[in-house]
Amino acid sequence: MHRLAWFVVACVGVAGVAVAAAPQEETVQGIYEGGCKGAAGVHKFEARVVACGKGTYKVFVRELKDGGSEAKAELDGKTDGNAITFRGKNGNVEWAAAYAGGAIQGTCGKGCTLALKRVVRQSPALGAKPPAGAVVLVGGKDFSQVTCPKNKDGSDQEWKVVEGGGIQVPKGGMSSAGEVGGSFKLHVEFRTPFMPNERDQGRGNSGVYLPNGDEIQVLDSFGMTSYTGGCCGGLYRYKDPDAFDKFTLASLPPLQWQTYDVEYRVEMKDGKATGKPRVTVLHNGIKIHDNAPLEKDARKGRFQFQDHGNAVHYRNIWVVPLGDK
Repeated sequence: MHRLAWFVVACVGVAGVAVAAAPQEETVQGIYEGGCKGAAGVHKFEARVVACGKGTYKVFVRELKDGGSEAKAELDGKTDGNAITFRGKNGNVEWAAAYAGGAIQGTCGKGCTLALKRVVRQSPALGAKPPAGAVVLVGGKDFSQVTCPKNKDGSDQEWKVVEGGGIQVPKGGMSSAGEVGGSFKLHVEFRTPFMPNERDQGRGNSGVYLPNGDEIQVLDSFGMTSYTGGCCGGLYRYKDPDAFDKFTLASLPPLQWQTYDVEYRVEMKDGKATGKPRVTVLHNGIKIHDNAPLEKDARKGRFQFQDHGNAVHYRNIWVVPLGDK
């Protein structure tokens, strides 16, 4: 599978080049591509710009080199009036740049110019259609395949419908109407809210619970680290995504739709699930767990989508049974 290359950043301040008006933080945050041009030619870079609240940003920039080696620069950014500027170092080399119109331009050492442009990447699994035999839990206007707790007065909660036939996770979370006991493939699309002033678990928190009770964490981990299994895509509290390097490499920025594709396998004995299920998980098309054993024993159960007080959206959720081995 093609692996997306990511960058991370850290927040601090600088003063800078004026633009027409200070852009909104969510339009500045994101993934950037470009390079640093000097006498030796152009070196390709990618960057992840993370909004950290109150007009501050963090930016980790990574050079792409043959053989997988890389040089990194960490820049700190701040809004000053109607300007956003960034400063930092790659070793002893000073970097300085400013944001304007979806691009970051500046210098990356003496006699070298930096030019990065904001890009929008999408999961290759976005909009995946349910195959024959699949049960659609969320998609369109019929939400009869999911349930949620009633209001305190005993009345039913109203679904808050969002883009693409999705729903905002209701108070108390939601569960599948039916139970699953065997192997299956699950497709989930989710979108975390933009919460730049929050950190770690306070930043777009939810979770996808599998029938055995294990959780695949949902979180805005774009440029944010956490404890073991606590980042987006982690098997909650016990396993980080594979190739996890300080930040969740597969995460897209908040407000963008992301995908999980989960293959869940159980062993059946006398018609009942036994042992520990194993999962292979793709996050935005990137394999983050490869036939990994889960912590809890296999059992018949429901899918659950956690409410953690954040306005996380879900859409295009479907599950299809797989032949048990």
